[in-house]
Amino acid sequence: MENIFYEGKVIWSMVDANMHLRHSAYADFAAQARLEILHSTGFNADLLEKLHVGPILFREELIYMREVRPNDTIRITCALTKARKDGSRWSFTQAMFRSDGIQAAQINVDGAWIDTIKRKLVGLPEEWASKFLDIPKSDDFVLEPIPVKKTETIVTNKTMTPLEEKFEASKKRVMELTEKPSNEKMLELYALNKQATIGDINAEKPAMFDFVAAAKYNAWNAKKGMSKEDAQQKYIDFVEGLFQKA
Repeated sequence: MENIFYEGKVIWSMVDANMHLRHSAYADFAAQARLEILHSTGFNADLLEKLHVGPILFREELIYMREVRPNDTIRITCALTKARKDGSRWSFTQAMFRSDGIQAAQINVDGAWIDTIKRKLVGLPEEWASKFLDIPKSDDFVLEPIPVKKTETIVTNKTMTPLEEKFEASKKRVMELTEKPSNEKMLELYALNKQATIGDINAEKPAMFDFVAAAKYNAWNAKKGMSKEDAQQKYIDFVEGLFQKA
């Protein structure tokens, strides 16, 4: 057995009604072995707090092979099977052995690092990413490249007409109302905006008892046949009327 990173005895609280190791204890032992392998590489609690990072799991697979009885001593291996160059994503495989040397379970996990302050997934600083990759690896280990972030560039040569400019200005102006319009007026704004930007209704009729969706559907459908230009002008006039009454 190589890469043993945790050894421990099965105590009474880990045993289920059938007098063998309960399923959640397998996962607990495996998690402790992963923490031990991180600690051996320098990723102790103080460092993780300093870097504001912590490990999280996306997937955990437990394959049970043999039962483990009370007072037995188990040993857990740990090896990287996959990781990105910046350590941002990783996978471990772990084997659990009983004291008689027989493998009792196989545990496979996929995980990542999370920024504990921003609460989002992150890569490790270059120095620590390198140290993370010093962790013992499986024979089929795969080093994955860091994905290149895609950037979306929208290019348009279209110039808005004066009517379109007034329409867009009116949509922003609605947000300046000191009082929220009634539901009836909000539906009118909704319907005119949809007709002005999309045209005739292209949505399916909602379920019978979805009253809100039905009201929106009916309001938009009532504008069917109105040109986008007419809808834009009516929207502008309607907004102007709201401010005159405010």
